[in-house]
Amino acid sequence: MSQQSIQHLAVVRLSALGDVCHAMAVVQAVMKKHPNMQVTWITSPLEANLVRLLEGINVVEYDKKSGYSGLFALRRQLKSFHFDVLLHMQWSLRASMVSRMIKAKRRIGFALSHSREKQHWFVNEQAPEPKGQHVLDSFLSLANVLGVDKPNLPCDLVLPKADLDLPSSYVVLNPSASNSERNWTLEGYHAVLDKLLDKGICPVITGGPSDEEKSFALEVIGERQGQIINLVGKTKLDVMLSVLKGAVLVISPDTGPAHMATLVGAPVLGLYAHSNPERTGPYQDLDKVVSVYQELVEQEYEKPLSELKWSTRVHDPKAMQHIRVEEVLSKLEQVIG
Repeated sequence: MSQQSIQHLAVVRLSALGDVCHAMAVVQAVMKKHPNMQVTWITSPLEANLVRLLEGINVVEYDKKSGYSGLFALRRQLKSFHFDVLLHMQWSLRASMVSRMIKAKRRIGFALSHSREKQHWFVNEQAPEPKGQHVLDSFLSLANVLGVDKPNLPCDLVLPKADLDLPSSYVVLNPSASNSERNWTLEGYHAVLDKLLDKGICPVITGGPSDEEKSFALEVIGERQGQIINLVGKTKLDVMLSVLKGAVLVISPDTGPAHMATLVGAPVLGLYAHSNPERTGPYQDLDKVVSVYQELVEQEYEKPLSELKWSTRVHDPKAMQHIRVEEVLSKLEQVIG
C-alpha cells in the first residue's frame, strides 16, 4: 500500500497524560503529511479531553474499568470502520486487547527491542529502531513508516482563553507528580518561590484536584499566599494548557503537566531522579533538566549507565532529596536571567 492511499488511520494510545502528549505531537505530524486522511483515536476518558483539542480527530473513549463488556461495546461501535493503518502506540496488554477490536489492514507496532507485554503478537508490521532514547522517539518510529521523521511541536491546539486574572509575565510551578515519591522537597520549592519573588516574577502554582495535591500546594506556598496565584484543582486540562502556554517558564518534576507544557511550546525546567530524563524528560528542553538519575542508578545497580536497559528506574524512595537546591537555583538563573 502506498502512503498516498491511506484514507483512514486508527490510533490506540489509552494513557497516561504525558505519553498522550508525546503521541499527539506525532499524530498531528502524520496528519499534516496526509491532510486528507481521517483519524480515529481510541483513548481513556481523562486523556480524551486532551486529544479532542486536536482538530480533525474522531475520539472514541474506552474506560479500562469497563472490562470485557467495554471491549465488546467498543467492537460494536467500530464495527462499520475499516482502517488502512493502525498505529499501536502503547505497550500494555490491555491496549493490545483494545487493538483487536479494530479492523485494520496494516497494524504497526514498536520495534522488537521496544516491544513489551508481547505487543509484537498483535501487529503485522514493526517500526524501525527509534533514532533516539526518548519515549517520543519511539512513537515517532511508528510514524517513520508513514513518511514522518519529526513531531509537530508545539502542537496546533484549539485552546480556550484562560479566563483568569494572570499577570503578563509569570512562572508556573507544578510541584506534585502523580507519584508523591517524585515530588521535590519543600525546602527546594520554598527556595525557588523566594528566588522568583525576589526577582519580581509572579509564581503560579498548578496541579490536579486531589486532596493530596491541594494540601501539598498549601505547604509549598507557606506564608506567601498573598504573593502567589494558586490554581491547584481549579483548572480543567484545556484551561491548564492555556495557563502553561502563557508561562515564561514551567518548573516541574517528571509528570504530565511538564509534557503538556512542551506540547504548547512553554520552556520547562525539569527535576529528575527516578527515571532517565533522556527517555522521559521535557523533549524540547533536555538542556534545562536538573537530574541526579545517573549517579543514583549507577549506585543502585553497580553498573555504568551505558550497560543498563533504557527503561531502568531508580527505586530509592528518597531519590528526589538528592537534587541540590543550589543547582536548581543556578539553572533557574540561567534560564530566566
